Formats: sequence, C-alpha cells, structure tokens
Amino acid sequence: MKISGTVLSSKNNGAIALAKIRLEVQDKEIGTLFFTDEHGYYEFKSDQDYIGQTLTYTIEKDGFEEKTFRTVIYKAEVQKKFLLRETEDLKDKFATLKGFVYGIIIASAIFAILIASLIGSTPLAEYEKNITVGLNDMVSINVTIDKKWDWMPFVNPNWELQSEEQWIQFDKLEGQKPDTVIITLLTPDFQFSPGKREVTFSLINTKLDFIDLIDLKFFADVMALNLNVEEKKKRPELEIKVEPTFEDPQKFRISMKNVGDGTPWWTLRSDKNWIELWNGSERYDSNKRRFDDGEVYFKINMSNMEKKDEIVEGSITLGYNNEGKDMIHIFVYQNASSFEISSTIESWYLPDYYDRMVTKPSLPNIRAA
Repeated sequence: MKISGTVLSSKNNGAIALAKIRLEVQDKEIGTLFFTDEHGYYEFKSDQDYIGQTLTYTIEKDGFEEKTFRTVIYKAEVQKKFLLRETEDLKDKFATLKGFVYGIIIASAIFAILIASLIGSTPLAEYEKNITVGLNDMVSINVTIDKKWDWMPFVNPNWELQSEEQWIQFDKLEGQKPDTVIITLLTPDFQFSPGKREVTFSLINTKLDFIDLIDLKFFADVMALNLNVEEKKKRPELEIKVEPTFEDPQKFRISMKNVGDGTPWWTLRSDKNWIELWNGSERYDSNKRRFDDGEVYFKINMSNMEKKDEIVEGSITLGYNNEGKDMIHIFVYQNASSFEISSTIESWYLPDYYDRMVTKPSLPNIRAA
C-alpha cells in the first residue's frame, strides 16, 4: 500500500515543507508521524492491505489551518494533494464575517430606535371638539400639541398644521416641541349656513428632531371639530377710504374699517392690468381673503396703458360677507406733460395735492384736453 501526495499553500500554490501528516485507518493510527519534504511532498508505504477501509488524513502546520480529510480506500495506491489556507486569511475572513454580523446588529438596533422614536414623537392634539358660533362671526380655541410617549425624554414632536380652508387660521403653523396653538375659525355667510358641520385640518409629523438630514413627512392625524352654526347672523360693514401716498404720485392707499358687527371676510380685485394691487412690498393675492381692518395699496402703471390724451377708466371691487360689495371707479388722464387720477370714493387733482391743496369733488372732474 502506497499513500503519497503534496501539500501546497492555497494562496500561491507554494510547497509547504515540514507539514505534519497523521494517518489513521478505521480511527486507528498507522505508521508513525511523518513530514513533507522541501517540495511539500509526502509518502507512506505499508505492507498492510487497507482496501475497503476508511483512511483519515490530518495535516498540521504553524501559520496554516489544520485540515482533516476522510476517504474510502478503493485501490492499493492513494495520491492526494492538499491546499492549506494561511491563518491570517482565515482571521481576515472571520473578521469580515464578524463585522458583517455586527453591522446587521447595529443597523437593526438603529432601525428599532428610529421606529420607536418615530412612534414616540408622533404629535397628539388635545382640544375642545364641540364649538357653537354664529354666522359672520369668529371663535378661537386652544390646541395643546404633545408627543405620544411622554417617557421618551430625548425626542420631541416636530409638527406642522395644514388646512385647505382660508377660514381656518393658525397663530403657529409649525413647531419642534410641545406647544399650544390658537386656532381661529371664521364663519362667513357665503361659506356657512346655520346647522351642524364637521371641520377638519391636518396635524403632520414632519421629522425626528435629532436627525437633521432626514426629512420624514407624513400625515400623523386628521383633526375634526363639530361646529354648530347658530341662526343668529351678524352684519359686518366695511368703510373704505382711499388716499394718495406722498412717496409716489401713482400709488394710493385703500383703508378698510369694519363699522358693523361680526367679522368681515374680504378681498380686493382690479379689472385692469394697469391697476396693480400691492400688500406692502408684495403683490396682493386676490385669492387670499382677510378678516381684519387693514389696508392695501394700488399703483397706476402708466406703461400698461394703451391710450393717451384721453380718459381711461378701471375699477377695484371690494367683496365681503353679508353680501357686501363696493366698487372704486378709477379715472386716469395722461398726456405728454402731466396726468390726473380721480376715483368715485375720493377725487384728487395730483399737482394740487402735492402742493398740499386737495380738492374732493363728489364726482370725477377730469376732462380730456
């Protein structure tokens, strides 16, 4: 019986000299311990016939893995080549595997913390849900916003309030901690009628407060109010005043003041592109209504006027609840050397106005030359 072969490095197929070889047949050691030569070659000879029995190799070498291999002997000569992996390679692979496992554990822990924080920081709102109010009126309620799990001190609700209706007003639209928000509900008669009505708005969780790079935004809850609108109807009435401004001879101030009762809900619209409405330094948005006493400016943009040397007319319409509607008729005359502007609310002859002499006839006094 002859058993022989070579032992090589799996890294570079280099011969491994002095590798220990142990041979066993049927779990009994045969021969004595022997070693590979400088070429990694080993050889064992015996007069014993081991055909049909199980042969076990055990190969050892410092710096390499220990390898055990079993085979059934089916002929009188056995040749076997072995490739041993170096211990450092094994350590690197084990470290990679261990790092991968640790990475999964850490990622799972972070994900669990994120989910718990997300749930725990979900904003909850407490407020009075049954409200009674009359038409053309307003009512305010306090909404307390807090987080779902009070026992999580390291997270806060990062919230946002939204509504598609202009008659729902919030004194604060967003926050990053528990807070109290004042919600004002207005009941203009062209939006409401007497009876019961459910009013809804959205409380949104915008993101976790300790993760600045992740912006999570989703609907956390839909808030509902049961509104009981009474038959009693208040009647707002707006008093309008129009006056020029000193800084620009083509700029005018429209002031609105409620002299009736209830809450007005108003907006302004112009019918000509040369009448520009302004809210301070920004263009006025006619789709956004206001409910307070306030002022809006309009400017006469001469560059948008096509006709010269004759009177042109435009208007600004003020619409509000209680079927309120007022119209400011504006008349402009412009020639090469001067212009005049007049309205049906108040009339001016601008050159006189800037000499501090204001004429206020009951009707426009502009005459084309």
